[in-house]
Amino acid sequence: MTEFYAYIDESGDEGTGGKGTKWFVITALIASQDEATALGSTYHRLKQRINLSADKVLHWAELSHPRKKAVTEELANSDFTICTVLVDTQHLDIVNTNPKLKGKRLYFYAFRRLVERISWYCDDKSDKVRLYPENKAGIKYEELRGYLDYIQSQPECQIRKDCILGVQPKAKSQSNLLQLADSVCGAIYEAVEFKYGVIEDSYLLALKDKLYRRGSKVFGYGIKFMPHKSNQIQQLLTGTYKWLTTI
Repeated sequence: MTEFYAYIDESGDEGTGGKGTKWFVITALIASQDEATALGSTYHRLKQRINLSADKVLHWAELSHPRKKAVTEELANSDFTICTVLVDTQHLDIVNTNPKLKGKRLYFYAFRRLVERISWYCDDKSDKVRLYPENKAGIKYEELRGYLDYIQSQPECQIRKDCILGVQPKAKSQSNLLQLADSVCGAIYEAVEFKYGVIEDSYLLALKDKLYRRGSKVFGYGIKFMPHKSNQIQQLLTGTYKWLTTI
């Protein structure tokens, strides 16, 4: 059996109803043991390329556009797989939930949907996975583990049985691959969250071949929009996000 590792990071706010960002994005960089080893080399190479000192943590949000382009170019030439869940925090189906789907509750729910897809990918390969989420302020990981245990006991659970080997939160400073997951998540976030009336989709498009696909299907697998139905994505969102027709 080959273990997989899923490094999980997020961008955007968990608030709803227009008080924060429109999108909350949670993303997993999934790598086999061999892929993770190679990504370690990628990490050091790209830091040298963008002149980032060895002791400095790689933070996507702190990078200039040319540096982001260089990072995504290095990642595009590496082997790994992406699963991502994007929550529209301003959609009425999210805003009007009772109790409110925000804060820790929204994070847990989005995390669940992400873990479902991670487990599908690994189960497709008859392998298991260890989860390494960023150690996020305000989240008690004993509660998150308990939540996942509870969810997996429910008959409607779509997390593949016995696929998850464990959940071990890490700080970005503790994990080079978690820093790479931060860059992947940032690339996706910038393709949906408008700033000054524009988005930047070139980073995501450079990484589109890394998205988990089942057959030819990417919506609902490598990229999941909530609360939108996967078969309605192109009808509902391509007017706003042209790149959806090209992934």
